Amino acid sequence: MQILRFLAALLVVVAHVGIEVEHISETSGRPFALFHPLDWGVGVDIFFVISGFIMFYLMHDRFARPGSPARFLRRRLIRIVPLYWICTTLMLLSILIAGQLVRNDGLNPAHIIASYAFIPWPRADGQMGPLLSLGWTLNFEMFFYVVFAFALLLPRRLGLALMFTGFCALMLIAPHVPADLWMIRFWGDTIIGEFLLGIVLAMAFLGNRRLGIVAMIALIVMGFGLAVLFFQTGSYEVVPRLVTGGIPAIVIATAAILGPSAPNNAFSRFLALGGDASYALYLTHPFTIKLLGALGLKMGLSLTGIFWLGLLLTVIVALLVHLLVERPITRFLNRTFDQPGPRPLAEKASLP
Repeated sequence: MQILRFLAALLVVVAHVGIEVEHISETSGRPFALFHPLDWGVGVDIFFVISGFIMFYLMHDRFARPGSPARFLRRRLIRIVPLYWICTTLMLLSILIAGQLVRNDGLNPAHIIASYAFIPWPRADGQMGPLLSLGWTLNFEMFFYVVFAFALLLPRRLGLALMFTGFCALMLIAPHVPADLWMIRFWGDTIIGEFLLGIVLAMAFLGNRRLGIVAMIALIVMGFGLAVLFFQTGSYEVVPRLVTGGIPAIVIATAAILGPSAPNNAFSRFLALGGDASYALYLTHPFTIKLLGALGLKMGLSLTGIFWLGLLLTVIVALLVHLLVERPITRFLNRTFDQPGPRPLAEKASLP
């Protein structure tokens, strides 16, 4: 699963590095075009499926237990908030200091506050992206965490039934509410159904459902094949995200999580470390790309060279941020505010 998280983050990074280099190509007149066999954003869909999986896996035996919802939310806030606030503040400072170099739509106090609070809020251009634009995924994550915490107040079957029913109802009504009810329209995007797919996958895992190597490979090929098919046929423009992104994501995640474990060797451990740093990779890569693009042009690097160097440097920077910033902060806050008691995978449960 950790390797899958690294892969999901890399898919997003490929898209954003390619977009930045294409922007450089447009302004400099030098040719470059990113290869698009599929929507690289399917990495986000994989993240959401994994998020649903991890949350249920961690808490499946904690429903209706006193203090369980509060502890769940506390751990989620400790894991998600610090690095996101650091990166959001860096983006705010970048706009204030060098706004002409950063693509933005101006600053609005309400929008800034909403960005820090994980609340969807319209920008000056009417879009719902927060100050750190890729934080839109975290707005969905936090919504899922809050709803899941309420479900933990109840017996498991009742809590899950209400959450599944509520999410389905929200997805059905969201397209039909007035535009000024933007929070409902935002949170009712069908992408929230991917959290539910992850919960179902966790149920299968806890029920000892497993796949052989042949089935795992077949599902991986099928998942990416569907992602290519949906993108190449333009299905993303007319079919809900739960289908075009969610189906490939759940197929790929099922293969990775229910299939045989990765071999215990140095390469696998490095990829797993990349999974640990996937949150840092997701949040920091826009800054790395922007700096590299400016420096690469001054150094006379080819656009293809900037692209591949960008992929490498985003991973290196993310590993450093994870090891030197994210992990120490998380451990300190857990020691300070969290109650003792081991929870499997708890340190690794985070998503964009």
